[in-house]
Amino acid sequence: MEAFKMSFLDDWKEWGTAKKAISIIAVCCIGIFIIAMIGGGLSSDKNTSPSTTTDDSSDDTAVEQQKGVQVHIITDGSWSGSIGDVGSQSTYDGTGEDTIDLGDADSIVSAAIQKQSGDSSELKVEIIKDGKVIKDASTTGEYGVVTVSTTL
Repeated sequence: MEAFKMSFLDDWKEWGTAKKAISIIAVCCIGIFIIAMIGGGLSSDKNTSPSTTTDDSSDDTAVEQQKGVQVHIITDGSWSGSIGDVGSQSTYDGTGEDTIDLGDADSIVSAAIQKQSGDSSELKVEIIKDGKVIKDASTTGEYGVVTVSTTL
């Protein structure tokens, strides 16, 4: 008995329109996300201020001294985006200041956060390791995006 083997194109031909549409949308979203992460890491817009902080004194905002890696989001408005390391990216939504704990991440950590308002308020994103800000960036642009990443 000969084994039946189908290629992806054969599977595709059997899929319904809804399944094809969802697959195309998913692939496009992944592609856009990858392009945004690469593009955001290579350039910054005129309203974005990236910086690297090595100062031990941190009176800017109070972040509880914790071990491990956190992404600290500082804003008064609503925001959404993607945060994680090489092995795991997750999407988050929030309003106001929040801290996302990434545990003992030990590779590349990245965050791409967008303001959900068209005002000029500041959105600041910090990557923190063992209580110290390793890298941060901010924007005041309308619906501005902050992309920050670092290798730990």
